[in-house]
Amino acid sequence: MTDEEYTDFYQNRLDLNEFDLLVNQYLIIKDSLTGDVLDALRFDGQYYVAVKTKGFKTNLFGSFKPYDYYQACALDSLQNNQITMIKGKPGSGKSLIALNYAIQQIERGKYSKLICFVNPVASRNSAKLGYYPGTRDEKILDSAVGSMLASKFGDKYQVESMIANNQLLLLPFSDIRGFDTTGMNAICWIIESQNLDIDLMKLAIQRIGDDSKLIIDGDYNSQVDHSSYEGSNNGMRRVSQVFRGKEMYGEIELPIIYRSKIAAIVDEM
Repeated sequence: MTDEEYTDFYQNRLDLNEFDLLVNQYLIIKDSLTGDVLDALRFDGQYYVAVKTKGFKTNLFGSFKPYDYYQACALDSLQNNQITMIKGKPGSGKSLIALNYAIQQIERGKYSKLICFVNPVASRNSAKLGYYPGTRDEKILDSAVGSMLASKFGDKYQVESMIANNQLLLLPFSDIRGFDTTGMNAICWIIESQNLDIDLMKLAIQRIGDDSKLIIDGDYNSQVDHSSYEGSNNGMRRVSQVFRGKEMYGEIELPIIYRSKIAAIVDEM
């Protein structure tokens, strides 16, 4: 928008769905000359609602603040919707936002625990290491999912401590059938959900009770690790098709890589 259009929008057009947005769809307003983001709004079905960009603190992780308006939209969806899908390339902040939000809600007593639904699939074209000894949790923590959680929590011992305190449950898809979160008051997080087909994703979402919240994160454009999860059979893709516009659902794609300059450059490979 130009300056004049931006002023007119706020003065006269906030209650008009002139962009034909779906319920819970986000509007990113950019300066027509510089391309800088001026504001982000969520359409609630009747009005455009401003997206707040302020962060919060947790005892476990310290201060957290969205790096940009796209991350702020992701946080807004987590706060306002029962189901949020966060898409983006490696280093864009998907798991960082999900985990900080979940821990903040648990520390504040809003939710009792974090349940991670995991499908430990080896990275595409990587060599398999064979059998892992140990309990179910030990095997998951030895997988790529465990490495990711350990890096986000700071170390593996913090993850194990939360499991021991019943604040964290790692649930593989092999054991998910029959599971029901009703009465658990939990935040459920499907990690690396690009590695799910439609049937597995459907099975996961069917576990979610009314008192629980669901976070789906992944990147089905470039991080699918098995051919059976590709294309029209991808579970994330199907969720997007079915749930867009529903009052309990929000979806955000994070376009900016923050991990490092190297990570941003290597994305061009």
